[in-house]
Amino acid sequence: MIRIKVPASTSNLGPGFDALGLALSLYLTVEIEPAEGPLGSFVFEGEGADELRSAAHENLIFETMRMAAAREEAELKPGRIRVRNDIPLARGLGSSGAAIIAGLSIFEVLTGTTLTPDAILAYATEIEGHSDNVSAALLGGFVVSCVTDAGRVLAERVDWPADIRAVVVIPDFMLRTHNARAAIPESIPHPDAVFNLQRSSLMVAAVAAGRRDLIREAMRDRLHQPFRAPLVPGLKEVLELAEEAGGLSSLKGFLGLALSGSGPTVLALATGDFEAVAQAIIDQFERFQISCRSQVLSIEPKGRVIEQV
Repeated sequence: MIRIKVPASTSNLGPGFDALGLALSLYLTVEIEPAEGPLGSFVFEGEGADELRSAAHENLIFETMRMAAAREEAELKPGRIRVRNDIPLARGLGSSGAAIIAGLSIFEVLTGTTLTPDAILAYATEIEGHSDNVSAALLGGFVVSCVTDAGRVLAERVDWPADIRAVVVIPDFMLRTHNARAAIPESIPHPDAVFNLQRSSLMVAAVAAGRRDLIREAMRDRLHQPFRAPLVPGLKEVLELAEEAGGLSSLKGFLGLALSGSGPTVLALATGDFEAVAQAIIDQFERFQISCRSQVLSIEPKGRVIEQV
């Protein structure tokens, strides 16, 4: 049996739109065994299993496998494929990025093809439309990425401080990425572009230098969160908790706050007071009749793993 394990991810971290990604200790796991027949079989378990099961040969994992096979001119051998998904769907935690990396990994296993990291990221970014989540899912840790004019993905990991964890508060509704992207205007004022450029750069420097005191300012954003706030009731007020006296900033372990990816999940970085941070965010959402759940996640340093078991 071959096991593939792909982590969830958060992206943007506030200002780093389509550039910053962070792998999280929540996983999509695939187990593959040889099988008879033209395609074999898919079994889905966990988060979104019913939705995935209802269109097993039209889901993102299968479509990615098929696309890679066509591009590489390789034949997919039949296999029994069991998918266990622990990543909430359409919540801003990289479920689609993990599915794409899983699909490319299954392609490698079922064809005996080994794709280079550059090729995986190129295919994955073409399918996903942006490089941040797929880069973090493949490489693990904190990843800075960009896409060149020629379509090549340049990605580099930055060491992440071991004591900084992610508190994710997950509202009980989906927000599709294309809807969240449609809310962002085609252009933004020059001062707002400079604002985000400064803070995205500051975020990378703060992590690299271990300057936890810079992270709260570094996670502020003017490019996408203000425009997505109407899609997530209570988000504006939740983000204001990072600024208010007596709010999250009064908790010693709290470092910074942002929308996770396209949302609706909210991400807080913290070194302690994890449950208090989560509860403060949940309480604010509940004022808007939005029910939530929360998890405290470590940063996954390895990224995608393929192993024989």
